[in-house]
Amino acid sequence: MLKRIFILAIVALIIQSCNQATEKGTETAEVKKISELVSDPLGFEGKEVVFEGVITHICRHSGDKMRVNQLDDADFSIMVMLEDFQTQINSDFEGRNVKVSGVLKTRVRNLDQLEENHDHDHAHDGEEGHECSSTEEAIKQLEKRGITPDIVAYIEMKGFEISETIEMEETKEEETESVEVAEASKPGEGC
Repeated sequence: MLKRIFILAIVALIIQSCNQATEKGTETAEVKKISELVSDPLGFEGKEVVFEGVITHICRHSGDKMRVNQLDDADFSIMVMLEDFQTQINSDFEGRNVKVSGVLKTRVRNLDQLEENHDHDHAHDGEEGHECSSTEEAIKQLEKRGITPDIVAYIEMKGFEISETIEMEETKEEETESVEVAEASKPGEGC
């Protein structure tokens, strides 16, 4: 009898710990709109973000990036660097919905305008171009010379979920079917 009670207590502890692990795993970051991310890229820089959209283009030349449009407004899009997922995404995914998690990064596109002004006090890490330590430093250098910085946001992908909209013939309702979920493997895990 004592043995059965002991076994039941262990089973109850295992079930309770599994439930706690499941609850922790279901906590997810707030899903942002792409328009929020590209409107305030410096506010999200270096932070992990989650957003949904439609894959409109996957680079066929390098295969290392894709463009994702906002679901409800195609005027807003963001470039996603595929990182470790390059082999898992191909042109067949164009037109499909995707949920992406990743780190938002920024880049100043018009740094070459500083090259036109060589008499500045900007430190060069190399002979070619400017190597600013941060986007903020690049912005300061441009603004100091009266140049409006052209900042672009992009995502370094850490995980994704592809879904496909399926139209049901009988009810004509749309239903989302989860097709593929992926997360980056940590060093030492996986292949």
